[in-house]
Amino acid sequence: MKRWLAASIIAVGLAKNIVHGQPLQQNSSEVKTEGTKWQLSHRLQGGWEHDSNIYEASSQLTIKASGSARFLLSTRGDRRNNLWQIHYDYAAALQTYPGFGNENKLSHDLNGLAGVRLKSWLQVSAKANATLKFYLENVADYGTTSGNLTVSVFLPHQITVSLGGETGQLDYAAEDDFDFTFRGLDLGLRRALSSSGLLEAALNRRAFRYQRPAQAYGENQTLLLKSHAQRDALTTLRVALTYGRKIVTQIALETQANRSNSFGYDFKRLRVSGLLGFRPARGWMLRAAGLLQNKRYRDDLAQLNLRDLDTEREQSNFLVVDLSRDLSAEISLVTRAAFYDNESTVPGIFYRKILYFTGVEIRL
Repeated sequence: MKRWLAASIIAVGLAKNIVHGQPLQQNSSEVKTEGTKWQLSHRLQGGWEHDSNIYEASSQLTIKASGSARFLLSTRGDRRNNLWQIHYDYAAALQTYPGFGNENKLSHDLNGLAGVRLKSWLQVSAKANATLKFYLENVADYGTTSGNLTVSVFLPHQITVSLGGETGQLDYAAEDDFDFTFRGLDLGLRRALSSSGLLEAALNRRAFRYQRPAQAYGENQTLLLKSHAQRDALTTLRVALTYGRKIVTQIALETQANRSNSFGYDFKRLRVSGLLGFRPARGWMLRAAGLLQNKRYRDDLAQLNLRDLDTEREQSNFLVVDLSRDLSAEISLVTRAAFYDNESTVPGIFYRKILYFTGVEIRL
C-alpha cells in the first residue's frame, strides 16, 4: 500500500480496554449521556509493568523477560440530544524497556461515532477508527483504519435491527507482504431484556485483498507463489449477553470460518469470552476479562507460514484481572495481572506470557 490512511472514530469497548492495559472507566469519571454540551473526561495512568516474554517467543531458549515503564493518556467526549449524537475516544500509550530498545513503542488509538435519528424508528450512524503503532527503535511500524456506515431500525418490544457496510486496511510501513484491505457487511440484532440486560447477535462477512501473492503447496514440502494475489473471506457469527449494573457481566460466543485461495489460511475458530466488573467494597473496583479459543486449520501446516509481523494483533487465550483502589474522586491506585497463551506468527505455534502492572491513575 502506497500511503498511510489518516483517520478517526468508533467507541472503544470494555474488552479492548482491559486486554490492552486500559482499565474500565471509574464511576466518578463516566461520560454523561444527556444534554447538548460536550461531556468530557480525561485520564492519565503511569506505572511499572513486568513482562515475562517481551518478544512473544514460543521457544524457551529465546524468551527474554524485562520490566517496562508504561504510560497511558486518554480522553473522550460525548455530545448528544434526542435527534443526534457525536462521540470520540482517543488514547496514546508509551512503553519503554530498559536494555531492550527495539521493543520501545508508542501507540495511538482514535475512534469516533456520529449518528442522527431520521425517524422515531430509524437511525443512521457512521463510525471510524484508526490505530498507529510506532516502534521507536524498530521497523515494524503499522497503521490500521476502518469505517462503518450503519442503518438501525427500532422495532416494538425493545428490538433493534441494524445493517451496516464497512471498509478498512492494514498497512505496515516497512513492507507490503502483510498489508491488506477489506470490505464487509454486518447484520445485527439487539434486544433489551430489562433495564440492565441486553442480548446481542451479529453476523459479519469480510472479504480481504492482500498485497502478497497466494501460495500453493508443491512437491518436496515447498511453498509456490501463484500468479494472483491472496484473497480471503471471513464469516463471523457472535452472540453476547450483558447483564447487571452494580455487578456487570457479559458472556459471548463467537464462531468464525475463513476461506482463502492461499495454502494454509483456511480455518475454523470458536471463541468464548467473558467480562466482569463490580465494586467489592467502597472505593474498590475489580474487573476481569477472559477468552478461550479453539482453532482448526484445514491444511497440514508442515511449512512455516507467517500470519502477521505483530503477534499482539492475534488474541487467542487470555485472562486479565484488574484491581483499583480510589484514593480520592480523581486518583486511584491500580494493579493488574494478565496471562496470555496466544498463537504466534507461525500457525499452530503458541507463546505464553505473564504481565504484572502497578501504577497510579489520575482522572480529570
